[in-house]
Amino acid sequence: MDMPVRDTLPPQRRSQAERRAQSEQRLLDAAAQIIATEGYLAATLERVGERAGFSRGLASRKYGSKDGLIEAVIWRVSAHVHEQADAAIVGIACPLEQVLALADRFVELVQRDISVRAYFVLFSAMIANRLETRPVFEEVQIRFGERLEALIVAAQAAGKVSPTLPAQHAAFMLGCLLAGVAIETTMGFDRLADPTAVRTDLTAMLRRALGG
Repeated sequence: MDMPVRDTLPPQRRSQAERRAQSEQRLLDAAAQIIATEGYLAATLERVGERAGFSRGLASRKYGSKDGLIEAVIWRVSAHVHEQADAAIVGIACPLEQVLALADRFVELVQRDISVRAYFVLFSAMIANRLETRPVFEEVQIRFGERLEALIVAAQAAGKVSPTLPAQHAAFMLGCLLAGVAIETTMGFDRLADPTAVRTDLTAMLRRALGG
């Protein structure tokens, strides 16, 4: 009896660029896991390489130094947060509601995303130890603040936020609030709070504060 003919196409080989991207993703995932659970000092290049399943020296060859690795983690988390913010405000026309949706998504990420928690472990270490990566943090924080400020300016133009409140000040205070929530959550001080209720109450509070 004739056997059915099956497609036997060989598996496609990944390109060098795809292999590099995957190895970087694994290294940065490993770094974030170590930082979030064990702290900044535990994230040595050797441990990160081993946790990612590579040789001990790969992280060193790829990033050159621990500061290089930490900078890569910071930029990756920043890009991830902005991507999530974009997704959170899709389809929302009102600028004030966009601010509230962005804040809610940020807190959700802090509560469930280990890479975002790793960022705030690093942020705390930077403040305490004056790390060399401080300029990178400053650039990331400025970029996020400018995004908040642009939304608040748009909400003022739409009549949803009082124009008497300087948008730059409002964005600064909102950014400080979100950073405080993130640091408290990262340190485990949220253990007595209902995560969903915290997000609901934060949205209600911000709507009253910004919308009047």
